[in-house]
Amino acid sequence: MSLLSKIPRPLHGDVVVRREPCRICGTGDGKRIGVVDYWDIRTSSVIQCGHCGLAQLDPMLTHEETAKGCLAYYIEESLRVTQHEHERNLVRNYRRGIHFAHTLKRRGANPKDVLEIGPGSGYFLEGIKAVFPEITITVMDVNKEILDFNAQQHGYRTIQATLEEHNASLDARFDLIIARDILEHVVDVAAVIKNLSAYCRKGGLFHFITPNGHEDVWKHYLTFTDLHENSELLINHVNYFDGKGLCDFLGTQGFTPVEYYTYRFKTSLKGKGWKRAAKLRAAVSKKLEADPFVNDRIHDVQEMSFNKKKVLSAWYLRNPDGTLARLVCAFHHGYLLTLDPFHNVGHEIHGIFQRN
Repeated sequence: MSLLSKIPRPLHGDVVVRREPCRICGTGDGKRIGVVDYWDIRTSSVIQCGHCGLAQLDPMLTHEETAKGCLAYYIEESLRVTQHEHERNLVRNYRRGIHFAHTLKRRGANPKDVLEIGPGSGYFLEGIKAVFPEITITVMDVNKEILDFNAQQHGYRTIQATLEEHNASLDARFDLIIARDILEHVVDVAAVIKNLSAYCRKGGLFHFITPNGHEDVWKHYLTFTDLHENSELLINHVNYFDGKGLCDFLGTQGFTPVEYYTYRFKTSLKGKGWKRAAKLRAAVSKKLEADPFVNDRIHDVQEMSFNKKKVLSAWYLRNPDGTLARLVCAFHHGYLLTLDPFHNVGHEIHGIFQRN
């Protein structure tokens, strides 16, 4: 039997009645393929829908629970990542923005009004702006600190709101909407995508990346099926997408794929999604206490500041629209090997969809 014939391996579990219906298709049952503890905040089953393929926490986290866990995770991550590594990540995101912008250019796109939900550092948008200097940028997040950073560092317009809230004033306002590493985190993915469809002009583009759900959930599946234990969930990945199911749902919301593929296959070759191995299991839950951790360690987190000019001082970035910058950014962030997400193989799903 060839290696490819093993990937991905089906997920098996007892069919159970869900406590909450699937948040994409509304189905009331599904396969129980894991149990996770989100810090000490919430214990949830991981249920895979037999209709749309989406695996989700059941019951889902509330917005308040998500906010508490996200603050604890932010502190935990800040304590283990140096300022130098943070700055390297800013450069990577800037290069990714340049590469993405040139992808749009090759397709004849010329965005004017851009919305990013969950903008993080904002440096991906800065890369886009380096290629399209006339664009107007708006960022939306529930976290005021992230919005303040984007306003101060880049001068972006900001909107503080939960992504599930519909803001009618934004309807048909944007010709490019970006959601990178966001859809796996949101409490109600259907509501978020419906809102983004409303905010996108006809003919506009929606760009996202999100983990391949089959690989992303595999660690929790192994801990549950091999050890019969709850696994630890510190970062709030609450949606694990099936490639076909996600594409089909986007279609119901008026989006047609322009680019849709998975990339980065090292993790697949090492066994994620098909191999039973102890090293691939999620950690058994210790029910880490979020509130005491925040109270004990929040003072250890130093406020980081970045000199934008210094961060982006690499010689090849001096002319972001030039041939040299395009080649360097493509070398770092272009992918020659890609697969159809319907195969559910690969580490990340990349999508550019057009609003009908």
